[in-house]
Amino acid sequence: MRTTHTYSRHWDIETRQHELLGLDLGEGLPRTTLRYGAVIFPFYWGGWLLLFGLPAQSLTPLFLLPPLGLTYFGAKRSLTYWRRTNLLLWAIRLNYLHTGVRPVIGRGRIPSPKPGLKLRARRLGEQVPQLADLPAFAPLLANEDVQDADRAESYGPPARIRPRLRAYGPDAVAKARAKYRKKQRRSKSAEK
Repeated sequence: MRTTHTYSRHWDIETRQHELLGLDLGEGLPRTTLRYGAVIFPFYWGGWLLLFGLPAQSLTPLFLLPPLGLTYFGAKRSLTYWRRTNLLLWAIRLNYLHTGVRPVIGRGRIPSPKPGLKLRARRLGEQVPQLADLPAFAPLLANEDVQDADRAESYGPPARIRPRLRAYGPDAVAKARAKYRKKQRRSKSAEK
């Protein structure tokens, strides 16, 4: 097995904003962080002002720190997927919890089932077993089997396929290419 090193991560170019509205930002803030902050801060502050009004002086940290932390940690690169930011991965996880997995092959035309939320809750209960001990979540996370018929069967039986794996060596590839070239020459001479 060959192992190599990728050096492109070390040469990653990150655009930075060094000045904002005439204010010198020194070394500069990453523009990704500024973009995330430009979206997160107005939403959080707007929601706070609509629900609670202006904060008291003692609650000012609750007004400032959550969007600041969300922006800071959300704009960082993920340790598992270095090309994505944490905020993007969090959004993907939330989307998965909301929609679950929709089938791609042969079942995309079938609408997602209504008990899907219950199934996702059970999946969450399997991942975090401590939630099942809480009285509010116990009925939702119960592991009772749903005996509903598969809606895909109403559209007909599933298509069963048996893929055959074929491995071609360099000699077979060269033979196929030569055959293709002969066909190309014949078609060109027939056109003339």
